[in-house]
Amino acid sequence: MEGQDPGHSQRRHQPRHSGPATAAARFIRRLIVLAALGCAAFLAAGMAYGDPRFAGVLNFRLGSGDQSASRQGDSGQDPAGQDSAGQDPTGQAGQPGPDRRSGGAQAGASAGPDGTVGAPPPGREEAGTPLGNPEPPAEPSTSYKFLAVNSDGAPVGYSPCRPLHYVVNASLAPEGAAGLVPLAIQAISKATGIQFVDDGATDEQPSDQRAPYQPETYGERWAPLLISWTTPDVTPKLGGKVIGTGGSTYYSYGTGPKSYVTGSLELDAPQMATELERPDGTAYATAVILHELGHVMGLEHVTDPVQLMYPEIGAPDGLAAGDLNGLYQLGRTPCRADL
Repeated sequence: MEGQDPGHSQRRHQPRHSGPATAAARFIRRLIVLAALGCAAFLAAGMAYGDPRFAGVLNFRLGSGDQSASRQGDSGQDPAGQDSAGQDPTGQAGQPGPDRRSGGAQAGASAGPDGTVGAPPPGREEAGTPLGNPEPPAEPSTSYKFLAVNSDGAPVGYSPCRPLHYVVNASLAPEGAAGLVPLAIQAISKATGIQFVDDGATDEQPSDQRAPYQPETYGERWAPLLISWTTPDVTPKLGGKVIGTGGSTYYSYGTGPKSYVTGSLELDAPQMATELERPDGTAYATAVILHELGHVMGLEHVTDPVQLMYPEIGAPDGLAAGDLNGLYQLGRTPCRADL
């Protein structure tokens, strides 16, 4: 037939007509679109002018990163290594993870002038078996997460076969803080079996670049865990609502298994002083220290608000079932006579 293309067919578009019901539906759809646009503009204006009613509407938490730095612990989406004062429901806490503030210093974090790795002689104070024997948690739970795992899936932790020494810079410790650190360490030791040794006071200041091996200061061994009562001026990551940071440095030979060898924990002394003035201040301050020690041992933040390792410390009820199960696993890591 003339005018037809036998290889193609075309559909004619018939004109569409709307009866009263269809027109009404179209009118409703337009109203919905206009309402949505109005709400979007309203929210944008609230966000732009800092209206606190809108401050959290678009506030999404990002997962932790892995930048293979020199330390693992409390770090996060913004400044690394942060936990906010959880009594403020709008407070933001950083997510921990193997990054900036928490990474893992591989095969020696520093080298001497002759190019040798900055590490002490291996096996210092290492026993043949774990020093402690923690009881399994009474209540099973999987509400825990590790900051790092080795290639076999086992968590990275401290050797349970040697004591973990610690020092405290308490020059800025607020009134009412005495005894809080030993109390928290006792709870962590009971949960993990790790034996802590108090090496006393120090004037060492916290630093992101802290060397894990400082023979001039601490002798031929790994530097002790450094616990500091400090300020945001000294530790900028304690800015804003961040009340504490904590993490550990791991060591490995090449691609071999990693183990933590030292760490540090920083507490915002001015914020903690304010918290200690509250009726439940002692319990809350203890919960903060326990939370940060959890990071030091190798625990990551979790999404379960019942656990103490939840990013925002709300109800200071101490270590929950998930925290205890995670700490128990961290106390069962291999001995490391080679480190």
